[in-house]
Amino acid sequence: MIGTDALQGMVLELQDEMSQYQHQFGVRRNHFLAEAMSYGMSEEEARSYAIQSIGPVVPVAYMPTLAPGKTRPLSPMLAARYRYAGDWKDIDEHLLLPDEVLRIAGTEQFRSWISDMRNYWVESAPYRFGDDRLSLLSVASEEEGHFSMLVWKEPGEEPEVWTYALQHEYRFSHLLHWFKWLNGRSEE
Repeated sequence: MIGTDALQGMVLELQDEMSQYQHQFGVRRNHFLAEAMSYGMSEEEARSYAIQSIGPVVPVAYMPTLAPGKTRPLSPMLAARYRYAGDWKDIDEHLLLPDEVLRIAGTEQFRSWISDMRNYWVESAPYRFGDDRLSLLSVASEEEGHFSMLVWKEPGEEPEVWTYALQHEYRFSHLLHWFKWLNGRSEE
């Protein structure tokens, strides 16, 4: 369990990481444009994907889980994330608001991915934990199943972040380390 003083320091550090992520968009955009065009995408099409959109802060009191009707209270780091920005799209990363979590988690396609992971991907979050201990944090591709999940291992603790992309799994002990990874400074 993280002590109160340490957690307050981590929340401040998370705010700094979120700010860096927001303000380093131009660098990520230029890298994305160069890579996309090297694979044959036109500049116009690449630019249509290379956008950042940050919605206004909206009050968030809880986080819905994948279990219908079940929620989790916001941890200090999740509360800081939602105090920083509302809906947040950045090139291919879409940090979700609770209503978007419910919409995506209710789709047949998403439920199929969770079922497949639960049945065939040993040690994945859905294999190890019930739906009441899982939620969605962000989606990079709804069509391809690239997403980041919140994993509540213990009540009252910061949830872990487990990211799934291209048949790979990346685990982060909390939201701060996930944002560091997004900023290219992974500690895990």
